[in-house]
Amino acid sequence: MYASVSAQHAGFTLLELVAVLLLLAILSTSVFLRGSPGSSTLNAQADQLAASLRHTQSLALTQGRSLTFDVQSATSYAITDGVTTITDPQGLVQSYTLANGVTLAGNDLDFDSLGRPIDAGSNLIATPQSWTLSAGAATASVSVSPLTGFVTVTP
Repeated sequence: MYASVSAQHAGFTLLELVAVLLLLAILSTSVFLRGSPGSSTLNAQADQLAASLRHTQSLALTQGRSLTFDVQSATSYAITDGVTTITDPQGLVQSYTLANGVTLAGNDLDFDSLGRPIDAGSNLIATPQSWTLSAGAATASVSVSPLTGFVTVTP
């Protein structure tokens, strides 16, 4: 009544085909999401810049004094007390250099003893302050909101 099945198979099973397709989908997704090396470096350095701004705020707040996020050149920035680069409580000098051809455009920004962004006259800033990082044709922007000092990164 039932036909017997031969022990020899000439093709792939459905399970084998699904496994291969799943593996190809995973590999192609990881390659697609990786993007170009310049863009990932740019995004990582924009995130580091934002973290440095937040660190400047928290150090000003914890130390109870005004500190400056100091753009020293198109490829470097530091946290200073207005004159010298500071060392944080872990003993790390707060000076940073951008890598892989990433450049920075923007101005210095002071934070008061409450961590609020202020201008050169010690007044709270009225408009957002922003910095642009560039690597080739790609750009990213980091900005600080007035009053609150909220830091955002826009790729």
